[in-house]
Formats: sequence, C-alpha cells, structure tokens
Amino acid sequence: MKKLTKEEKHKQCLKEIKATMLVVVVCFLWHVLTAFLLNSKGGTLFHMPLWFVVSVFGTIILAIIGVFWLLKFVFVDFSYDEEECEDEQ
Repeated sequence: MKKLTKEEKHKQCLKEIKATMLVVVVCFLWHVLTAFLLNSKGGTLFHMPLWFVVSVFGTIILAIIGVFWLLKFVFVDFSYDEEECEDEQ
C-alpha cells in the first residue's frame, strides 16, 4: 500500500475519476456511433443485425480493456483513512 499525503490522495482520486469517466465516454461513443452508423448497412452476424453485434459486444470488449487499463496504469492502492487511524493511537 502506498503512503500518500492528504493532497496527493486528493489528486489521485481526481485522476482516477477522470480516467474512469474517459473509459465511460469511449464506451458510450462506441455503442451509440456504431449502432447508428451500421444500422443502415442491413447486414447480419450470428443471425443478429450487424449493428447490434458490433455495438453491444464491442462495448463489452472496450469496457473490459478499459478496466484493465485503469487497474494497471491509473489506480493506486492506498488507504484513504490511514492518517486518521495513526492520529487516534
């Protein structure tokens, strides 16, 4: 677990929030744009409309990749209440 000052903890929380929102926006844009852009194509894949397969399953894959990216490069393991616990003892 990493030791951070109160200011560093605040900055890390904001960094994690912004990165998570970025993943959400990318997934949302993929889902909506592929659904609308492929809707007029009329193709099928696995007996389902092409727009549905690409939009839904693509969003799931992007979300999984996004979570792994967040866990590997953005999130930091730290205790938010650590300073308060030390003061009480």
